[in-house]
Amino acid sequence: MKTKKEKPDFDIKYKDFRARAWGDYDKKNGDALIEIQKNGKVYKNFMYPAYKIWNVAAHFEDIVEGELKNSDVGYRVAGSDGLGGVTMPQKIEKTKY
Repeated sequence: MKTKKEKPDFDIKYKDFRARAWGDYDKKNGDALIEIQKNGKVYKNFMYPAYKIWNVAAHFEDIVEGELKNSDVGYRVAGSDGLGGVTMPQKIEKTKY
């Protein structure tokens, strides 16, 4: 069974949002668990390639501003490979973690 580490790899806040990441959540697939909270409640959680979690941290303000406008542009900026490709979050059910 996959479980979150006690301490996340990052824990950042912007406006009413908070993002945390657990980079070794799924060692088999090399995926990280990202949890985004809004006003202290889970707003969104998703799997993301562990090697790209720092992009989420670096562009968290873009992600939040996009969420406030009902846009995924922040995720696209964070997931960009610089060559026109993009890695988007893979939604998971809360019961999976």
